Amino acid sequence: MSNAAKKSIVPVLLLDVGMPLAAYYGARALGLAEYFALLAATLAAGVRLGYVAWRRRTADAISAVMLLMFGVGLGLSFVTGEERMVLVLQSGTTAALGLFLLGTCVFGVPAVFTAVKRIRAGEAELMRRWDVLYAEEPRFRRIFTVITLVWALALVGEAALRIPVAYLLPLDVAVGLSSVMPAVVITATLMWTAWYSRRAGARYAG
Repeated sequence: MSNAAKKSIVPVLLLDVGMPLAAYYGARALGLAEYFALLAATLAAGVRLGYVAWRRRTADAISAVMLLMFGVGLGLSFVTGEERMVLVLQSGTTAALGLFLLGTCVFGVPAVFTAVKRIRAGEAELMRRWDVLYAEEPRFRRIFTVITLVWALALVGEAALRIPVAYLLPLDVAVGLSSVMPAVVITATLMWTAWYSRRAGARYAG
């Protein structure tokens, strides 16, 4: 794996995952209500999906899942009832993304491998080499499988943690933590991804 390829993992995730999150937390920081923050994130994910479809002439799975994730959250914003239950329901969108990533490891090609290949699509020779490595070299496959699995477990774990947070802490504290937990988890996982991709991909440099 070349240095450029290793570095490309983080930009892909920043665009596909970071854009909607930035729209959401930016709207919240401006004092907008949850509904408008979710609307902003859904629109950002939709714009990203449309842009990739226009540039690549194909739909992007990760962008589509982000659109679904925030779209579901937008729908849940209309749910009325016990506030702690609403907090738990909102975690379902994060869990759905994590389960999607897990599914790509079990039933197909790890999502991170697909994402990195997408932004290097113009380098046909490199992509052919990657395809050969992926088919013939277990250690190469393992790099992308591990990264995708860690993202899946991080997102599902964050969603599961919402349940005790929602029911064991004071409501105001639970609402605050639920707002920052996804950003903290994703930032930490991005940092780990950058470190691991450099370390694990060193033997494939060039």
